[in-house]
Amino acid sequence: MGKRVILVLAVIAVVSVAALGVAQAASAATITVGNNFLSPSSKTISAGTKLRFKWVGGFTHKIVKSKGPGGDIRSPETSARGVNLAKVLRKRGTYRFICVIHPTEMKTKVVVR
Repeated sequence: MGKRVILVLAVIAVVSVAALGVAQAASAATITVGNNFLSPSSKTISAGTKLRFKWVGGFTHKIVKSKGPGGDIRSPETSARGVNLAKVLRKRGTYRFICVIHPTEMKTKVVVR
């Protein structure tokens, strides 16, 4: 093999390893927002994970962080299906989320390690 081929293969290897690291850093977790539930009711994720809240029912909800590290986290008040709230959680700790419209039925705990 010539020096150019070896150089090209080395560059491809470095780029592949870098891309793998980016893919691993972009992990995500999903909380399902149903008509009167958040599922799962408890979840553990790694720091740096994007937490998504995905509406699957037809009712209106507004998800807010009621306790936990960092600043305010809240969704719009909406009944639109799909992901209506997404946030990367970088600070370790226990986060509690509720629907302010249905606070007793709809709550979840997310532990960030």
